[in-house]
Amino acid sequence: MDYNYLTKHTETYENYKELLEKVNEILDRLENDREDFDKLVEYYYSEQFQKDYDDSNEGKIDSSINQGILTEDAIYDLMGDDYYLALRFLDLANKMIQQK
Repeated sequence: MDYNYLTKHTETYENYKELLEKVNEILDRLENDREDFDKLVEYYYSEQFQKDYDDSNEGKIDSSINQGILTEDAIYDLMGDDYYLALRFLDLANKMIQQK
């Protein structure tokens, strides 16, 4: 009997195991950084953000300070990316759990 298929299955096993380890490392980073992300979102909806946004547009903030987050879309877009990634996680988790 030809058992060459075992080579492919072993390769799949090893690749998937390595992938799961990497995903777990990334998920650990996401979980660890979540508190800072939540603070960023809170800042985005704060009066301080609006003041900083206005000050940036009026040139009141030193140009040596990175003001990239003071655009109207930077943080908002990141929040959207976070949301759609969470939906993707849910979809994948559902498929993984339902697998027999």
